[in-house]
Amino acid sequence: MQALSRLKQKLIRVHREDAGIEALQVVMILAIAAVCLVLIKTKWDDIKKFFTGNTSQAVGDDNWSTK
Repeated sequence: MQALSRLKQKLIRVHREDAGIEALQVVMILAIAAVCLVLIKTKWDDIKKFFTGNTSQAVGDDNWSTK
């Protein structure tokens, strides 16, 4: 229980400091970017089919689709 209390106090101290806030923001941005990259990498085929189909439908030409 004391370890949890000490961790909480350290997190509060880091959150109050400007450098701590900036570091936390950088970590959060990197985490969001990593999640986006993983989603794009795993779902790339579906994303490509979606945009290819919608572009050919919007243009009205089937020459855009790659098979």
